[in-house]
Amino acid sequence: MVRVGIIGAGFMGGMHAQCYKQLNNAKLVAVADAQAEKAGTIAGKYGAKVYTSGDELIASCDVDAVDICLPTYMHMDYTVKSAKAKKHVICEKPIALNLKEADAMIDSCAKAKVKFMVAQVLRFWPEYMKLKEIKDSNSLGRLISMTCRRLGAEPVWSWQKWMSDPGKSGGALIDLHIHDVDFLCYIFGKPVSVCSVGTQAHIWSCYRFKDRGVGFAEGGWDVGPKYPFTATFTAVFEKGTVDFDCRQEKTLAVFTADGVEHPAVEAMAAEDAGGNISVLGGYYNEIKYFIDCVDSNQKLKVVTAKDARNSLEIIMLEKKSAETGRAVSTD
Repeated sequence: MVRVGIIGAGFMGGMHAQCYKQLNNAKLVAVADAQAEKAGTIAGKYGAKVYTSGDELIASCDVDAVDICLPTYMHMDYTVKSAKAKKHVICEKPIALNLKEADAMIDSCAKAKVKFMVAQVLRFWPEYMKLKEIKDSNSLGRLISMTCRRLGAEPVWSWQKWMSDPGKSGGALIDLHIHDVDFLCYIFGKPVSVCSVGTQAHIWSCYRFKDRGVGFAEGGWDVGPKYPFTATFTAVFEKGTVDFDCRQEKTLAVFTADGVEHPAVEAMAAEDAGGNISVLGGYYNEIKYFIDCVDSNQKLKVVTAKDARNSLEIIMLEKKSAETGRAVSTD
């Protein structure tokens, strides 16, 4: 049984707490938040103890793993503290605001010999997992291109509006767009070059990959408060096209010469979700994967800390490309 403590009782902390409830090899035993009432709301549902600071939870609570659901600018501090206390760490994406912080987190966990996973959830999201399965099976031939789009209203609901402060969140570029960047790297490998236009609030990027594959991604949250959250992809293969649109009733479609199919995907409903996601989906899959690796002492493979660091590196190169108006090599 893996005993878990969550630091950060916001939307994501609540989603993660629901996931632990579904697992028979994990138990949520502690929740920490500077707002004791919020920590108490989550802790009360699952019989966990309340702490009013992450430091207190790490120092005082007998946990095997710490789940960091804090604002991005706090990720490094609490990951390093957890590692020094010999706790395994799962940290919400993005890994950090810059590569120096990311390296400090990776080094601390490696030195402490604890597992460290960054929750790049698209690698575990059912529709994206199905796409990876199709690609790996070669059933539609070579993947030629993939176009991703992720848009939403500015998250002004965040604690003290930290997401609206680029110095704390990195803006949509780092907080939102990194989802699709990470998945493109997962399915194609590291790009050889990137060309971007836009700002931290809204970015458009094109990627070239070693196997002649091409990727495109748009991400932004400057579309207005009434614009519905939108996540899509179109993956073009030699023998067909796979299309995903979160706003459709049948979210996934596979188009071939024989017609169109809508593969079934699991949709585990979330309780009192809030935010822009109403299903546990990939959150459950990623939490289960992390807990199983800790419980059986298996090496993390689906997403490593280095993977998360590499995705952040690509984001930094996109920022450079947008600022200079030139394509940037990733070598």
